[in-house]
Amino acid sequence: MVDYPPITYVPDFVSDPFDAFHLLRDGLDWERRSDAPRCEYYCNDFPRPYIYGKGNGRRTYEPRPASPAILKIRHALEAHAGCSFEVCFLNMYLNQRDHLGWHADDSPEMDDGRPIASVSLGVERQIWFRRTGTRGDVATKLLLQNGSLCLMAPGMQDEWQHRIPKAGFECGARISLTFRGYFARE
Repeated sequence: MVDYPPITYVPDFVSDPFDAFHLLRDGLDWERRSDAPRCEYYCNDFPRPYIYGKGNGRRTYEPRPASPAILKIRHALEAHAGCSFEVCFLNMYLNQRDHLGWHADDSPEMDDGRPIASVSLGVERQIWFRRTGTRGDVATKLLLQNGSLCLMAPGMQDEWQHRIPKAGFECGARISLTFRGYFARE
């Protein structure tokens, strides 16, 4: 029996993905930390830092401004999904070696009752999904096309993990914009 994660894939979600890619690649103040095999940018409607990871991998991100290109994608996404997204975490993978390990977007400040939306720009790369606790067992591999949307259902992060593996071929850059709901707590 094949186990499929609760996702919706929408190709061609971004109307001009090449323009959006260049605006984001060239217009943001990307950060590359020594312990992260990718470049990162974090924006949040609330002026609060985001703490990601545990132990030696724990990192703090201060919110930065959302550019017009981010806001344009966000507004289209909110209309499509029927909910608001206060947080956008962007990753830029410069080449085939950049990647993101197995994880679930399950931080307590993120609202598990809303979907998580990942928009892809640039080079096509795969995203892999597996049930939490199933070491090495990949349930689904999905090719994320330039301008596509991968919408992960509310609550999915409780039972599923995902990753962007290293590419098995030489490639250029890819940017992902991951939008989430946020609990605005004091």
